[in-house]
Amino acid sequence: MLRRTARPLLVGLATLAMLAPCLPAGADPTPSKQDLQRADARVAAAQRRVATLQDRAEHAAEVYNGALVRAQRLSATSTAAAEAAAIATVVYDNALGAAHEAQGQADAATAAAAAARAAQAEAQAEADAAQRTLDRIAIGAFQTGGQLGMVSQLFLADDPLELANARNLMNQVGVYQDKVITAAAAARARAQRAAAVATAAEQKAQAAAQKATAALEHARGLKLSADAAQASARSASREAAAAFRVARRAKLRALALVAQAQRALGSAVRTKAQLEAAARAARADAAQYQDVDAPSDEARIAIHWAFEEIGVPYSWGGGDENGPTYGFAQGAGTKGFDCSGLTLFAYGKAGIHLDHYTQSQWNEGKRVSSRSDLLPGDLMFFATDTSQPSTIHHVSIYIGKGKMIEAPYTGEVVRVSSADRSDFIGGTRPWA
Repeated sequence: MLRRTARPLLVGLATLAMLAPCLPAGADPTPSKQDLQRADARVAAAQRRVATLQDRAEHAAEVYNGALVRAQRLSATSTAAAEAAAIATVVYDNALGAAHEAQGQADAATAAAAAARAAQAEAQAEADAAQRTLDRIAIGAFQTGGQLGMVSQLFLADDPLELANARNLMNQVGVYQDKVITAAAAARARAQRAAAVATAAEQKAQAAAQKATAALEHARGLKLSADAAQASARSASREAAAAFRVARRAKLRALALVAQAQRALGSAVRTKAQLEAAARAARADAAQYQDVDAPSDEARIAIHWAFEEIGVPYSWGGGDENGPTYGFAQGAGTKGFDCSGLTLFAYGKAGIHLDHYTQSQWNEGKRVSSRSDLLPGDLMFFATDTSQPSTIHHVSIYIGKGKMIEAPYTGEVVRVSSADRSDFIGGTRPWA
């Protein structure tokens, strides 16, 4: 990421050569003081234009990063919603199957209750028939004087044969009465057992019917939930697709601005050898700042890993929680970090996730508004307009004593830089 400071000297020299006034033949080649002042002003103006283009390109790239982060989040949400919808559908199908099974059990219990009532009715009919027989015997006994009347007849009989027959008849009547009484008692007992069985069967059928009704209601509720989950999944999928389209447009805008800034830089872009020399210089310079008294374990770990990346080239869109990566546009052929890629990597090592987007990082962690309140490990943010967080285009890691570690801009490497910049908008404390 870039500072609004003088760009590489080659830009100034190239611009000065282009803007130098044509001298007439035989004129004194020594430029006047006014010529030099005008040339310096033109070089400064050209450098400001390049710096502005770099900042705009940088901001556009961060807008793309933000659009991509949102699209990825929505895509994850869409996937989760689709999974939830699938699970909800399976749960509904299982609940519906259980409801149907419960309904089958209720139907079987109802049929069993009906059969039990039929058996009770049959047993009761037998008991009633036995009771009617007993009633007839009792009435007959009453009309004939019962056993006493039969005994009287025996004593009054003149014929011995008639007396013997009467005795035999009385014995048979007694046996018959005993059988009828026993049968009636057994019939009543069967009727009572059948009534108990029928009542229990009806209670079971009622409970099964209630269970089936509750299961069906539960299944209907799950069906509504499944339908809502499927609708949510479809909506999330549409939102994710729209977000990816926005990200593609943001990327095209960033690419256009990056290309414009690249053209403005011209021959000032560093060669591989120059980058290697810059990396050696950055590592040598950083050695004197590595004794940092960090206020937390997370800050200490993040600063340690940021120092480990000193000398790694800047790459648009480069870097993730595993280390340097190839970026896009100017960074497509360079494995390295952009500013937010470096900070997310360093804090990822400390177990703190940061999005690859300065605006997200601005909203993560405790806000540090004053430069004087910064602690080692705090993230420092820089904006085109320090009153508008939406213009933030750069982030670095403060290491104390007025210094920070940053991935500055194309053509540079991760390095220790001065934190005394006029475009500082504020900081955050990721571990707080």
